[in-house]
Amino acid sequence: MKTLFVLRHGQAIPESQADSDHARELTPRGVAEARRAAESLVARADAPSLILSSSATRALQTAEACALALAGRAVLKKVDGLYLAEPSSYLAALGQLAEPHASVMVVGHNPGLEALIYMLTDRSEHLATASLVEITLAISAWAELSGKGPHLGRVAHTFRA
Repeated sequence: MKTLFVLRHGQAIPESQADSDHARELTPRGVAEARRAAESLVARADAPSLILSSSATRALQTAEACALALAGRAVLKKVDGLYLAEPSSYLAALGQLAEPHASVMVVGHNPGLEALIYMLTDRSEHLATASLVEITLAISAWAELSGKGPHLGRVAHTFRA
């Protein structure tokens, strides 16, 4: 059994206020959202020990808030391929990078994250900024995600910042 936390980045500044979409930073509201999402993980026995984040500034800032709140209990890895990624990119990153962790979090963007949740659970979830969904997966190794069909897991918990 594995646990996957799916976290959409916090609210970001408009693209017109940044050099590029990739460089968009969190707004003050987005920082507060990221902190609330991070705080929801702290006391959990199944808190992620690995955080895989999109390389976009807003996603990294959100992931860093989680890593900071977990106070060294989680390793943060930036994954360039998760920027505006499709579900297959998340599955590939998990298959390549997530072992031996029992609980992992991915931080990224819509619509890819919503599609990932649907693919894994057959459940439609709307991810507002800094929404966090916990999925329990009936697998023993992360690599199994790419080898099996969809609907491997169930949504165990949803947190909305």
